[in-house]
Amino acid sequence: MYERGPYAKGRERREAILKTTLEVFSHRGSRGASLRAIARELEISPNLLQHYFSTREELLVEVVSAWDAENDRLAEGMNFLSHWLLAIKHNTTIPGLIRLYTALAVETADLNHSARSFIAQRYEIITHKVADDIDRLKRLGLCPPDSDTVRVTRLLIAACEGLQLRSLHTSDFDMYDEFLFLLREFHVLPPAEEVTFAVMRFSEHTKAQSAHTLSSHISTATADNQQE
Repeated sequence: MYERGPYAKGRERREAILKTTLEVFSHRGSRGASLRAIARELEISPNLLQHYFSTREELLVEVVSAWDAENDRLAEGMNFLSHWLLAIKHNTTIPGLIRLYTALAVETADLNHSARSFIAQRYEIITHKVADDIDRLKRLGLCPPDSDTVRVTRLLIAACEGLQLRSLHTSDFDMYDEFLFLLREFHVLPPAEEVTFAVMRFSEHTKAQSAHTLSSHISTATADNQQE
């Protein structure tokens, strides 16, 4: 069943805003990504943009939430450490995403930041998921039983944050490969078949995205030719 009317248009507008926000972050960085700049890129008024997202912080939270949901969809049925690896691969293909998330994480160090609770809750959820999967590896005999789950979890999350920041400064930095090395060094690397499955899932997604992009280009070109 196809969506019609104002609801469908509103949803499409929100998706366009999220996509454009990433593009602005990619090209202009955090300082250049004001609501006014994003509205200008969309060719709409700032007031119309604020009809959908009243503040810049609300918009950034929505972008991160949308991509978390997309990564969850891609990794459906996978254990979390493999899910995490897939998410890292996926996120590095989205221009502006890591820059946006890093900016939001830094800004929410301010105790009065409106998105501070969102980031704190996100950390808590990820912490529980990582710890649970490390304990699963222990039960499978794939991780030393005396490994400190809490500390390893905390260090992995902190390391991932640092790797994201590093990737913004070095264009040829392979964040996925570095994180894979960390998992191996901490003796929490998932079974080979799980890692292989994550890589295959990402490859399938990339091919599907490429096919969709090509189809969109063909449709646009066809429409342009018909108008001439």
